[in-house]
Amino acid sequence: MMPRPQLLFFLSFLLLFNRSSFFLAPKKLLENGEICTTNQKCKSGCCRKGEENCESHCTTKGSEGSKCHTEIFFGLYNECPCGSNLTCVFPKNQKTFKLIYGSCEKYVKKTHTRTWF
Repeated sequence: MMPRPQLLFFLSFLLLFNRSSFFLAPKKLLENGEICTTNQKCKSGCCRKGEENCESHCTTKGSEGSKCHTEIFFGLYNECPCGSNLTCVFPKNQKTFKLIYGSCEKYVKKTHTRTWF
């Protein structure tokens, strides 16, 4: 039998460098249409909950004019956020207890014009 300090070292070595943790393979991201559980598992970054059932699928981010939302519920989106160069614009002064969805619109950087007095 091994002396106690060597046994502890050997067991800690086995715990730290077991086969599953030492040779970690990179995680494969899911393609659009595949079933997902969180946004981080999708290539697009959007795991959208289905309307008619409880399944969630990886989906592309919103295009111009499509519905969007920026809040995540339990790691999933009800509607995906907008794609690049688009922003989610919400209706103004709408008071309701239901979820409010916005629409994806082009983001235009406003330039300030100088006024000379």
